[in-house]
Formats: sequence, structure tokens, C-alpha cells
Amino acid sequence: MLRVDVAEKRKSRGILLRHDNDRIRILAAVERKGALFEVRRTIIITLSLAILLAPPLLGWVRLDLWGGAHRLLGEQVDALTATKGFVVAMALLWGLTFASNVVVGRFFCGWGCPVGYVSRLGEHVTLAKSRIAKAWHHLAGAGFAATFVAAVMLWWVDPSVLVDGDLKAKGIVVGVFVVLWIGARLHASRWRFGFCLGACPIGLYYRLVTSKAPIGIAFSEVPDPCIACHACEKVCPVDLDPKRLGEEVESAPDTVDGPPLRYGDAECIRCGDCVEACRMVFLPRPRAVPPLRFGFERTHFDV
Repeated sequence: MLRVDVAEKRKSRGILLRHDNDRIRILAAVERKGALFEVRRTIIITLSLAILLAPPLLGWVRLDLWGGAHRLLGEQVDALTATKGFVVAMALLWGLTFASNVVVGRFFCGWGCPVGYVSRLGEHVTLAKSRIAKAWHHLAGAGFAATFVAAVMLWWVDPSVLVDGDLKAKGIVVGVFVVLWIGARLHASRWRFGFCLGACPIGLYYRLVTSKAPIGIAFSEVPDPCIACHACEKVCPVDLDPKRLGEEVESAPDTVDGPPLRYGDAECIRCGDCVEACRMVFLPRPRAVPPLRFGFERTHFDV
């Protein structure tokens, strides 16, 4: 039985690896044709990171685990008051993402999540053709990961520890930063969107509570039919069929670990990669309307 389980796991990893290779190949083709969403995604993720960074950096809220210099609304407060402020801040951030989820599904996962963006930066390294380009993307990924880790840590520790703290305190803070940064870099090179599919607690939560959002990836063969190239399926980072997001389908047991039934609309992260892949396929036909695009979420829509 153990040998069978090991064989099945190896088979599963092999299929997932082929899926990743197909995705990279299609992303490279999209990049050559001109990606539609790259600038918009960069703007949104920058705004998302700024929202995460601003409250502790400006002293609006911080639980200082080092020196007890807790902050709330620019003033030093006791731990209980800071904890209350922290809970309110987390509730507001959760409320924003949940409210957007009701309207546009898991749009935040595909456009504003720093962990997801770390995955994309890792893919950019794979897509790079020259050593200089690879080095640049490695540097960009390392810088983004460092900023993201610092933003998270600022909620829990006053940065003055790096100046006024003793050697032990400095070592602990730097050590935690390095461990988290290495984790982010490993995520970029190894796990990528597999984390979004099977391990992200926020994604798993939304998979359970999400309703059918009115706006998302729409599919229609009117006026121009799908040519069944399967590019949209191969490029999907969470292994969905974008043409069937409104359906409940069986999971493939030899491809991903997950529930026996998957509802695509609840798991689609609205990243738009399938839309770009479909557009790329239809580019040689300038007057054609690609069957996949952002729109009102239903399996077929009227043009």
C-alpha cells in the first residue's frame, strides 16, 4: 500500500510539473504578444502593499513584542488598548476583502495578494531569456519579498529595536526576518500558486463561504466560437477550466489534492491569465471576439 501511495504521489507531482511547464510556455507567448494586465496588476499590488505597510509605519497601530511600545492612532498605549486597535484594523482589512469577494469573487487573490505576487515574480525569473534579465527579476523578487516581510513584522515590533535594542534583540529580529524572507523566496521558486490552491487559509475560507459573484471570468461562443485550444486551462494557476466556472466538477484525483467536487467560481482567483491567453490565440483574427473575458459571471453571456 505504501508503494502504491508513493507511486501515486510521484505521478501527481509529475502531472503538476507538466501543468506548470505548460503555464510558463503560454505566459511566455502572452508576453511576446503583449500582456494586457501587467501594469494594472503592478499598480494594484503596490496599493495593497502600501495599505499593509502604512498603519504600523505611521504609528496607527502596533503591538510591540520587543519593548512594549504599543501604538494606536499615533500615541503610545497599553497592550490591551493596542490589541483592541489591532483587532479593529484586522476586521477592517478582512471586511474590505470580503466585500470585494461578494462583487468580484476572489479578485484580491489574483490582483492584490502579496503572496500571489511573489509567485508571479518567481515565474518572471523562469520566463527571463537572458542572464541579465534573470538577475533583474531575482533582484525585484528579493526586494518585494523583503518589503512584504518587513511590512508584516512592523505590526509586531518597533523598528527602533534595530538601533536601540541589545545584541540579542537585534539578532532575534534579524533572524526572524531572514527566515521569513527565505520562506518567501522558496515560495517563489518552488510552491507558487500551489499554495493558493491547497494551503492558503484565506483562500480555503473563501472557497467555503463565497457566493456566486456577479462579476468575473465570462465565457461565450457568441459571436465567435471557442476553438478548443485548451490554452485557458493550461495557463490557469489554480488548475480550473475557465469555460466551466459556473459548474460543480469532479476533482482529478491524479492531479491535485482537494475536495471531491470543485466549484470553479469559488476557487477562481480572477487573475485574468486565461483572458490573456484567449486573447493571444485570437490575435491573428483582428475582428474576432475572444470567448473569454472579464464580465458578468455566468457560463454564457450575451454580446
